[in-house]
Amino acid sequence: MKPIIFLLLPCLALWPHEPGTNGTSTKLISLFPNLYGPTGIVLPNTEHAAHFTSAFQSNFSPLVGSIVNQLTSIPIPSPASGFLYSFDSSLGVYTRSGQSFGPIFTERAETIGKNKFLAGVSFQHFNFDRLDGLNIKKIPALFQHQPATNLEYQKDFISTDNAFDIQVSQTVAYFTYGVSDRLDVSVALPMASTSIEIVSDATIRRIGTSNEPNVHYFDSPFPARDRQSFSAAGSASGVGDVLVRAKFTAFRWKNGAFATGLDARMPTGDEYNFLGAGSLGARPFFALSFRHGNFSPHVNFAYQWNGDSVLAGSPQNGTKGNQSDQLQYAAGFDLGITKKFTFAADYLGQQQLQGNRVKLVDFTAANGSIFPNVQVSRARLTQNAASLGMKVNPIAELLVTFNLLVALDDNGLRDRVSPMIGLSYTF
Repeated sequence: MKPIIFLLLPCLALWPHEPGTNGTSTKLISLFPNLYGPTGIVLPNTEHAAHFTSAFQSNFSPLVGSIVNQLTSIPIPSPASGFLYSFDSSLGVYTRSGQSFGPIFTERAETIGKNKFLAGVSFQHFNFDRLDGLNIKKIPALFQHQPATNLEYQKDFISTDNAFDIQVSQTVAYFTYGVSDRLDVSVALPMASTSIEIVSDATIRRIGTSNEPNVHYFDSPFPARDRQSFSAAGSASGVGDVLVRAKFTAFRWKNGAFATGLDARMPTGDEYNFLGAGSLGARPFFALSFRHGNFSPHVNFAYQWNGDSVLAGSPQNGTKGNQSDQLQYAAGFDLGITKKFTFAADYLGQQQLQGNRVKLVDFTAANGSIFPNVQVSRARLTQNAASLGMKVNPIAELLVTFNLLVALDDNGLRDRVSPMIGLSYTF
């Protein structure tokens, strides 16, 4: 029982995390709504205080939602041990079994073994470059003029080209203890780092005031008063959302096993800095695995339930909304090439039941000109990825893991290829 208490102590020390809404202007969440100012773009003409509004600016849910969904679904290396141990009744001792070191991001059904203890650490880096197929270095958005008494003024609008640089790094320490031959418990302690930079180049489109350049203009040097650049940047580091897991091998037979388990996500990360989801999460799962010599195929299925968080509501006033639940499924294999080297490959799929989707649409100006704009909708979001990696056993019970997570589609916020490296040791 003492090892279990040891595993849970970090969770108790970090729980609960309840950031207030005061002072959120210094948080990463404020970069999006305050990029142009709290009320949109306001031009400096005192005789005509023109306001230009944008659904993309006033409601940055597409990007915020995508970041949040990504944080709640970033895969972490499986805390299951690469080494399995079973009791040899003829010798009266536990012996190491298994012909391969297991998968990397998915689960096999076997548990670590009674009284065995695993400690590991991994590092992942994500440099996001696509948002629903759009290059996040060049996303268009339009600001339309608010209703005015002069209808010609209303024909003017502001077009923007927006460049986003979003990077997330995650270092995870994880521990697993074998309570019995069929049950083990694990804790994953992530340290996350998030960096965001936004640059928006805005241009006034004088459709109705082409002969009146002194009506709508930026407070910038003449003659470039029709253009201005806005920017914001920030970074944050800290504890992410702690994960506690229990896995139970329900059935075992000669060449396979079936296990059920439950992950509990604790809201220990600062959601206002995109270090955590800001809500409790529960993920029941099952794993089915087989063995044929040194070849071990497996399948996983899980349902990720997410609670309410301000990131799915309104961070500005602290109103919470419900984060989208997810269906998760995986299939793959691990192959023991030699006694010291295992190759692992997996297909990883997930569906967010209510994801944020962004697409390009055409905006037709009053003079018939066509400009690109973005449109936001809520719909099911399916993401697919491939995990390709290897585990190497240089000495004793030490495993070194290398992996590449490869996006197989452009749905949601994506990084084409995300590297991971890890170390683990079983005692």
